[in-house]
Formats: sequence, C-alpha cells, structure tokens
Amino acid sequence: MVVSAATIADAMARERLALLAGFFLGSFAWNVCWPFLPLRVQELGVGSLAEVARVSGFLAGGSQLITAFLAPWWSLLGERYGYRRQIIRAHLGMGAAMAAIGLARVPLELIGAGAMLGALGGNYPHYMALVAMRAAPSDVGRAIGDLQAAGQLGATLGPLLGGFVASQFGVGAAFVTSLAISAFSAILILSFVTPDDRSARTRATSGGIRAALVDPRQRWLMALLVVGDSGIQGLRPLIPVVIASRVGDNPSVVAAVTGLVATLVTGGGVLSAIVVGRVARRAHPRSILRVTLPIACLLAASIPLTDGLPELIVIWTLLGVTGGALSPCVFGWLGRHATGGGGFALLASTSMLGFAIGPAVMGQLTVYGMEWPFRGAAISTALAAILVMARRERAI
Repeated sequence: MVVSAATIADAMARERLALLAGFFLGSFAWNVCWPFLPLRVQELGVGSLAEVARVSGFLAGGSQLITAFLAPWWSLLGERYGYRRQIIRAHLGMGAAMAAIGLARVPLELIGAGAMLGALGGNYPHYMALVAMRAAPSDVGRAIGDLQAAGQLGATLGPLLGGFVASQFGVGAAFVTSLAISAFSAILILSFVTPDDRSARTRATSGGIRAALVDPRQRWLMALLVVGDSGIQGLRPLIPVVIASRVGDNPSVVAAVTGLVATLVTGGGVLSAIVVGRVARRAHPRSILRVTLPIACLLAASIPLTDGLPELIVIWTLLGVTGGALSPCVFGWLGRHATGGGGFALLASTSMLGFAIGPAVMGQLTVYGMEWPFRGAAISTALAAILVMARRERAI
C-alpha cells in the first residue's frame, strides 16, 4: 500500500504534538509537588527553617545527583534499544517515586524515596535526543526550543495545582497527584509515539554520546551549563523557606504563596525560552548571555536585601527570566554544530547535574546564614558570564 506524503506529514505532526504534550505533562507532574519538598520535610518533624533548608537541599541534590550520574548510562541504553522506551520508563519511575515521597512516614523513608527518584526518573535527556533525531537538520533548533518551552510551561502551571492540592488536602497529596499525571504521560507516549527504528538507532550511534564527548565544543558548553545553572537552580528549593520567613509558619499560606512564586519564576523561564528561540535566529547565543548573565548575578545578590514580599516576588521573577535564558541559549549554541541526538542527550544530562549540585551546595551554605546561598548563586552566575565573555566566537 502506498502512503501519501500528506498522510506521513499528518502522522509526524501528531507525533510531535504527543512529544510536546508528554514533556509538558512530565514537567507538570514534577512541579506539582517538587517545590513543596521543604514543607514535606517539615511535616516529618525537622525543626528550624535552616535545618529544613539543609535537609531539603540534601534530598533534592542527592536524588538529582543520582539521576545525573545514571543519565548517560540510561542514554546509552536509549541509543541501543530506543529512547521511546526510556521516556516511558522515566515517567513511570518518577511517578512511583514521587508517590513514595508523599506517603513517607519517617525521614528515612523519605531518603529512600529520594534515591528511588534519582535512579528511575529523568526523562529530559531522552526527550531531547528523540526530538533531535526525528527533526530535519535545519529544524533541530526550533524543535528543541519548542520542547523546552513546553517543559517550562509545565513547570509554570504545576505549582498552581500543587499549591491548591497542598493547601486543601496536605502536602503529601500533591506528591501522590504526580503519580497519576506521570502515568497518563507514559500512556500518551506509548499510544502516539512510534518505536525507534533501526536506522534511527544507527544515526544516533554515529552522532551519539561517545562521539559528542570527544568534541571540545561540547565539553565547553557542558561546563558552562553546570557553572551557570547550578547556582540559580539551587535557589529553587529555598523558595518555601524564604517565603516562610516573610509570612510566618502557617502551612496553608506558605504553600499557596510558594505555588504563586514558583509559578512566576518558572513563567519567567517560559518567556526566556520563547524570546531566546526567536532572537537567536538573528543574534548569536553568546551575545544574549552577555546581557542576561550579569543581570541575573545582580538579581540573585539582591534577594536577601529585600524585606517586603512584593519586592521579593518581583526580583525572583526577574531572576527566572534572566537566569532562564542560559539553558535555551546553550542548547541553541549546540544546535549550530551538533550532528546527532547524543550531544543533546549529554547536554541535558549535564543540565540535570546542575540541578543536582545546586540544591546540595546552596542548602549547605545556609549554615553560614540564609543570605549565603544567594551570594553563592551570584558568584556562580558571574563565573558563567566570565566564561562566555572570554570565549572566542570562532571556537564554537
């Protein structure tokens, strides 16, 4: 039977929509509960706000460090057996682990659930690789940008639902809700995304992780992403702690305000993904980062200096806009020379490493005072700005 070009185009369009929807729902499922991790820690008997910040940073950083460590190995399996299978596995693994966090009764169970999340979660690299492999070479940049925007949108809306669920039914219920959303995401991918074929796997191997690692441009972009993203991402788990210091210890109020702030911060990331995707067609990503990174540095340093809640919300939202430009810029930078999905998977794994290092380091800096995580974030962002300004354009 002869299949028309229009039929093939329609099928590809449906698949792209399914991938965007799946990534959106995966991000939504994560953010419907993860911003409220400190409140879950507090529910299990951890005392002072500083201690809650340290334990939350340890849990968030530890689980994501496991994810980042295992991500290249999962990606190698994706190259061999198909990224679609890895996406489904990651959705189901994350949902089960989030439900375990929500149902934990003692801190030790919480630690075990966090380790489970690190080992079985992490769909980001596999989505990046699959989308890059199934897009035309000239369309990779736009496809990756659309995927990032979908993820940021999920991250924006997730805390709104999570804040409502947490304030009405308890923080644990928000984590259990993540399981239902994750299961639906897995069913969506299973139903509407075709399995990887052998020819796609061959192309993935030729442009895969091993090939990307030997490219010095890839390694430099990985270093830039870790340095620049760790500090900003490390501040995310501190949102409820900082909010509680402004509005008091009422859990319902803290949960609702945390949901609002987390939504605005990630909304800034959505705005960055959309704007950067369009501006990068005319301007080199380095030129964009030369502007956004110094501003993000100043905003991070100024957060501890604000006393009022409205000012705090405005500054943190602007930090989401300026700091959120780093990831789409780096992926766009890679898109100028990448030849396969492996480079994008590796860069996504590196981004996950930044998510792991940041919360752990920033949480531990609270030992010296609640202002020190923000100083640390400002320093790491400044270092990233220096790296960008010192890089010669002809090298990338």
